[in-house]
Amino acid sequence: MDVMQSKILMLMCAVLLGLAACGKSDNAAKSPQTPVAKQLSAADVLTMQAQDFAQVVAFTGSLKPIKEATVSAESGGTVAKLLVDEGNAVQAGQVIAVMDNQAVRESLQGQQAQVQNSQANLDLAATKLKQQQVLFGKGFVSKLALEQAQNEYKVALGSHKAQQAELSKLNKNQADANVRAPISGVVYDKLVNAGELVNAGGQILKIAQTNVLEIAATVSSEQVTFIKEGQEVTFTVATGAPVQTGRIVRINPVADANTRQFTVFIQVQNADGAVKAGQFAQGNIVLNQVAQAMVVPETAIKQAEGQAFVYVVSQGKLTKRPVKVLLQDPTTSRAAVEGLRAGEAVLRTELLGIKVGDAVSLPPAGK
Repeated sequence: MDVMQSKILMLMCAVLLGLAACGKSDNAAKSPQTPVAKQLSAADVLTMQAQDFAQVVAFTGSLKPIKEATVSAESGGTVAKLLVDEGNAVQAGQVIAVMDNQAVRESLQGQQAQVQNSQANLDLAATKLKQQQVLFGKGFVSKLALEQAQNEYKVALGSHKAQQAELSKLNKNQADANVRAPISGVVYDKLVNAGELVNAGGQILKIAQTNVLEIAATVSSEQVTFIKEGQEVTFTVATGAPVQTGRIVRINPVADANTRQFTVFIQVQNADGAVKAGQFAQGNIVLNQVAQAMVVPETAIKQAEGQAFVYVVSQGKLTKRPVKVLLQDPTTSRAAVEGLRAGEAVLRTELLGIKVGDAVSLPPAGK
């Protein structure tokens, strides 16, 4: 076979191979292909399950005592004894400090002597008056002498009453040396120490009732419409700390002139001392709630021609399902909706490259 024949034979083989390839390509184009399902990840879908859902208002605030008192010295002097310390519980009427007022003691002793003298003078004037009355009745003394005895008795009586009043005052001052707690509570601030000099009215310590505390929370004018006295709230005072409860006891009916916020007062029963006055609280006030609803992220809800809908995976395909929004909570960016069933898979948000009718595959269970 010469060179020319070899080239012709090779050319014919190439043509035949080309025709065969074209035939296969045409057959492949004519045969239908099964669409490949697009795999969804666990981050793409949410499996529906019924749950209670609430719209809440987050709040922060400090726990403060509802009632507190500053204990002061009624009379000035040196603090002889301070019987309590910071953190001690006290009862109303309990002696918590003793004042040492030497001047009062000396005055009291002197006044007791003055009262005794005035009593003696009064007794003497009374005896003289009786004698003059008897003598006047027998005609032995003049009316002038009787009137003089009567005046002397009145003067002695007035003097004795004045001395007794002064003695009562000094006795009170002496009694005030025992400083008593005006309310039951806990001592939280000691302002003086034993041995220090305190003027009359000087502050000694501070007491607060900690069995009931209060939080002042602020809410907007829109939110306050849904808040009622008596509503229960939940809060914590630290990350990981037990959840505490409180109750709304009053709402300021006038908004703050600058912030246009309303103050809501939350009372916390604290007989067990679980929280402390001054701690910072973070919590929620429930505005509205629905029971056993299907809850989706707000990103899952789309709108078309005034109708809310979500994307649902049904029978291996992506479908569009109309829903009714029952309640939204901006705090958590979630919403309770009607129109879904437990166990259905809903897209958390619209995905690029996937449209209604596309075949999709859910992630394996547990992934």
